[in-house]
Amino acid sequence: MEDTRKLTFGDYFERIMIFIGLIVLVGSVQLPLMFIAQGRLSPIGNYVVAAVYLLGFFIFIWLARFAYRKYGRYEVKRVTWQNVKMIVLAWVGFILLEIVLGNLNRVVYHVTQTDNNQEIQTLLTSNHLTLILMGFTAIFCSPILEETIFRGYLITAFFKSSSKWLPIVVSAVAFAFPHMDPNFAHFNVISFLTYAILGGVLAYLYITTKNLKVSIGLHFLNNLIAVGAMIVSILYM
Repeated sequence: MEDTRKLTFGDYFERIMIFIGLIVLVGSVQLPLMFIAQGRLSPIGNYVVAAVYLLGFFIFIWLARFAYRKYGRYEVKRVTWQNVKMIVLAWVGFILLEIVLGNLNRVVYHVTQTDNNQEIQTLLTSNHLTLILMGFTAIFCSPILEETIFRGYLITAFFKSSSKWLPIVVSAVAFAFPHMDPNFAHFNVISFLTYAILGGVLAYLYITTKNLKVSIGLHFLNNLIAVGAMIVSILYM
């Protein structure tokens, strides 16, 4: 149920601090995988760090869901066939835009993929364990974690249910920044637009359906195709 009381400065400050903390979680969740990718650990060490990595993901998802349920408008809804159609149509529309932006990226910045995708591919190609771990979390865990934070928490903790376009824009921009190269000198406007558009589409689905499972479904489908294609190219090409 929506909290109808007017939020105070203290309320906003508290929620902003929580959001920043959640962003830190998103940025740090992959750190254990970096240690495995370096290849300096023993086999037992690799498996211990792998367990820490997966456990960290599950803990971070729980924390994000806790914040969403406490400060947002948490609703439990089923995914309908109409929702599935929306997911597929939204994904097709985004892919068409991504193809256009990808070609523009080649012309303007002379790159074939975004920095985030390059980092994912680097981790996937490090060794078989990172491929399995990264493949699993990128497809199944990241959509849940990121949608809970950037759609579930951000949109409902700061905006009324009657708001539409402003939360979509804010969610899109907030989603894009963590997927960019932290070195601002390497900032790529086209890559930023790519992630912002994806974030905007995800936010639109969430606001339209008021069902977080729908935006998670689109995020899952997008990552499944993108990461799946990377894995296939690594294994068979």
